[in-house]
Amino acid sequence: MPFSMSVKTLDYTPSWPTYPSLWMGGYCGAPRGNQGVVDRRLRAQCVVIDDGSGPKVLLRVDVVSIPRYVHQAIRTAVLPLVGNNNGNFLIIVSHTHSGPMIGTTSPSPYVMMELSPADIAAIEGTTTVFINQMIALVQQTVAMARTPVTLWYKEGNTTIGYNRAEEPHVLTTISALIARRSSDNGLHTVLFGYACHAVSRGNDRVFCSDYPGAATDVISNALGVQTLFFQGAAGDQEPNDPHSPGQVTSLGTTLGNAVVSMVNSGGWNAVTGPVATYYNEINIPLQVDFGDPAAAIRARNSYNNRLDTFPPNDFAYRHAEVMIEKFVGPGLPKVFPMPIQRWNLGGLNILAMSHEVLSQYAVTLQNQTPGWLWIMAYANETEGYVAGHDVLQAGESKHWGYEAGWTDDDQMSGPGSWTTFYAWPSPLKFNPSGAAAAGSTERLVLDACTAMLNL
Repeated sequence: MPFSMSVKTLDYTPSWPTYPSLWMGGYCGAPRGNQGVVDRRLRAQCVVIDDGSGPKVLLRVDVVSIPRYVHQAIRTAVLPLVGNNNGNFLIIVSHTHSGPMIGTTSPSPYVMMELSPADIAAIEGTTTVFINQMIALVQQTVAMARTPVTLWYKEGNTTIGYNRAEEPHVLTTISALIARRSSDNGLHTVLFGYACHAVSRGNDRVFCSDYPGAATDVISNALGVQTLFFQGAAGDQEPNDPHSPGQVTSLGTTLGNAVVSMVNSGGWNAVTGPVATYYNEINIPLQVDFGDPAAAIRARNSYNNRLDTFPPNDFAYRHAEVMIEKFVGPGLPKVFPMPIQRWNLGGLNILAMSHEVLSQYAVTLQNQTPGWLWIMAYANETEGYVAGHDVLQAGESKHWGYEAGWTDDDQMSGPGSWTTFYAWPSPLKFNPSGAAAAGSTERLVLDACTAMLNL
């Protein structure tokens, strides 16, 4: 099956006044804003793959997260360019914690940093600029002339991190898809993926694409082609210490050199096409059924009690304020939406899961799926963590309950856990004892992914 491809890279590194806000995303606590200092530029990159039946579009961005309403705004605008087929458009973020905060809902800039209404309005202004830039990038890339290419896939290994949630899995797989020009077999583009939190720089006020940007630079400089990084199931994968600017270069060089070595050696597998795409959304229940009036009253009382427990300058106090406001406004959410997407390229399956997915899902799906399977996460939208059943059951006994979303009470968001910063009222659904039961988070996610892979 003949392929053709177009690729475009945009340096979108925010600067004032084009971007009304330079508040940064990715770490909680004290307000954190950029003041014009940039280390490694932030990229948005778009690749169009056409198998003769129309464009399939991958958009990847150096940003920590994209909330649901931002994802939907971008998707709605570009869908006509891909035949109004949801499966044909996919966004992946690198999850660098050294980029701008995009969106004002989940995570909540008020809960995370106690920002004023004026500052939150500025973030919304930056979000509008961001949305328009991403839409324009897709439009421009789709309109470009496409180069006939052949596609090839290969996997390698390197280690730049560890499992911070005390789980047994350390993901070391490098997935790589290269395009070669049909005319002369010269290298055209490199797409590569790895699973590790993009936090190797640490918490400062400098814009930086972190180790994915450093690795991309190593590959592009060595091979002379555009290179795109895609994040994996990194929810519990932490880069090696110490977190520092020097570690960005060190880990990025390790990963980048591994990819260069892969490209320069043999063993590549032909990706034959055609491309079949699929898109689905599942709704994961929360641990508390907030559609039950009695449960909602209990939750409201609990969050009122939290206002008496924490000082007003604590993010758990601000989270309780936000939850109580929802009781008297739109009501608390009842489900956690999760888009899932598959690209079957003929010889290669790409499975993309939204949110901060933990490594257990990647390992389970890889083990049960024959053939080449590239797991991507942080896909389309990122509004929280999707942990496996054992982490959800463990609560604060693993990594202080951060990935589980609860600490001493599984009916509430845990102070200092992801459900607080992403502004959710309770953890995701799990059964407190035994294996994952029907209707639990793990079963819903694995069953949905397995069903999609079997289409």
